[in-house]
Amino acid sequence: MKNIRLFFILPAIIFTHASSVALAQSFKGFVLGGINASQVSGDELSGFNKAGLMLGGGVALPLNQTGKLNASMAILFIQKGSKTPTSKDGNNADYYKMSLNYTEVPLMITYKPSSKIGIHAGPTVGLLVSEKEEDIAGELTERSPFEKMELGIAGGLSFHFTENFSLNMRLSNSLLPIRKIGADTRYFISGQYNSGLAFFITYTFKTQNKTNN
Repeated sequence: MKNIRLFFILPAIIFTHASSVALAQSFKGFVLGGINASQVSGDELSGFNKAGLMLGGGVALPLNQTGKLNASMAILFIQKGSKTPTSKDGNNADYYKMSLNYTEVPLMITYKPSSKIGIHAGPTVGLLVSEKEEDIAGELTERSPFEKMELGIAGGLSFHFTENFSLNMRLSNSLLPIRKIGADTRYFISGQYNSGLAFFITYTFKTQNKTNN
């Protein structure tokens, strides 16, 4: 329960501090939707074969007068996991699928070198809301537990078609294991890690202007 409280409290504190820098500026709300192709390092599979949804919304704040530097916080529903690639010959004997659903809070800093292109990066905090593993025989019940919290990092590019619409690409990766399997070594923590490649559309709209209050 304590970790769940921190999941909501810490991002709010960080973003509130960032917003104090931009009290005299306007801030904008946004919604986004797209797909997240994912894999799990350490599961002996390779490739971004597991497709899932990425949906949510948030708020962006300008950090300077030019608007080239912004901070944003969002609340997302995002599907992660891994899956064996589809067999060309139809043989599914090695079928395996890991489905992990998260509520995730990304805290992004975006730099726009031009009106059409943005570069963003920042930490992410996720809360695991559901999990499932299955093979050709059905759901797997005897398995190691997953961590309820996920700490990660993400970054990518945005291409702005208009003032409101943008196409985004984002790479993400866990910083700590989502499941501890195997032994730790001197240099790293053994286990499984989420990796994702997301493509999504963002619609941004003006929500409030601080100067009018």
